[in-house]
Amino acid sequence: MPPVIVVTGASGFIGTTLVRQLAARGADVAGIDRRSARPSPGARHVVADLADLPTAPSPVRDLLAAADVVVHLAARPGVRDRSPGIELARHRDNVLATRHVLAATTAPVIAASSSSVYGGAVDGRPSHEDDDLRPVGGYARSKAAGEAECAAHRSRGGSVCIVRPFTVVGPGQRRDMAIDRWLRAALTGRPIEVFGSPARSRDVTDVRDVAAALADLAAAAMRGRPLPSVVNLGTGRARTLGELADAVGRAVPGSRILGIVADGEPEPDHTLADTRRCASTLGRVPSTDLDAVVAAQLAALDPSGALERRRA
Repeated sequence: MPPVIVVTGASGFIGTTLVRQLAARGADVAGIDRRSARPSPGARHVVADLADLPTAPSPVRDLLAAADVVVHLAARPGVRDRSPGIELARHRDNVLATRHVLAATTAPVIAASSSSVYGGAVDGRPSHEDDDLRPVGGYARSKAAGEAECAAHRSRGGSVCIVRPFTVVGPGQRRDMAIDRWLRAALTGRPIEVFGSPARSRDVTDVRDVAAALADLAAAAMRGRPLPSVVNLGTGRARTLGELADAVGRAVPGSRILGIVADGEPEPDHTLADTRRCASTLGRVPSTDLDAVVAAQLAALDPSGALERRRA
C-alpha cells in the first residue's frame, strides 16, 4: 500500500496543484476542504471544516490520525479582505484550525504559513528563516499566530515543518491576487490597476514549483528525514510590480498599463526570500519564468482560446 498523504485546503490554489502532482507520483492522496473538489485521478476528497474538527464526524479525525504525512494548506487567505468579522474568521481558520489539525495528527506535518510574517525585506536584504517576525496587518498576524501553534506542537514532541511561500502565481490563482485581476482586466479592455508604486517588488514563485517542493518535503518526511523547523519557498529574485504588469501586457496585447491606485492596506514595499535553507533541504531552489507562468495562467482563464481567435 502506498503511504497516505493528507492535504488540507485541497480545493485551494496551491492545494489543487499539489493533489494533482502527488497523485501523478503514485501517492495515496486524501484531500480535506470545506469545499468540494474537481475529481482528480488517484485522489480522494472529504468535505469538512477543520475549525470544527473536534466535533467533526470520526472518519475525518481518523483520516488525519492514520496519515503518513499531512500537508496543511487550509487557511483564510486575503490580505485586503475587509469583510465584516474578518479578524474572527482569520483566527478561526488560520489559528484554531491549525491547532486542531496538529492535535489530531501523529504523523509529520508540513504547515504552510506566508512570507507576510516577515513584514517585508529590510534594506534590500533577503528575509531569512531566523529573522524576527514583523507581521503587518491582520492576515500576517494570523499566520504568525498559526506558526506559534506549530512551535507549541514541536515543543511537545510533534514533527512539523513550516513553509513560508513567497508570492505564488500561476494557473488557478485567486481572483483577489494581482496577476489574476490584471489578466481579467486586460481581457475585458479595462486598465491594469497597480496598488501603490510599480517600483514595489515581490519574490514571485510559480505554483507548480511550490507544489513540487511541498511534495518533496512530504516524501522526505515519510522517509524519516529530519526537516528544518522553517523553510522559505521563493526564488531569491525580486520582480517589480511594473515587470509583472508588463508580462501581462505581453500576454494580452493592447493592455492599458498602468493605472496607479492608492493602496489602502498595510503591505511591505519589497519581499525577497533567502533561499539558502531551501537549497540545502531540497537540493534546488524554485525558479519562475515570468512570461511562461503568466501565459499558463492566461490559458487557464481563457480555456476556449477566445484571445487567440481575436489575435487571428
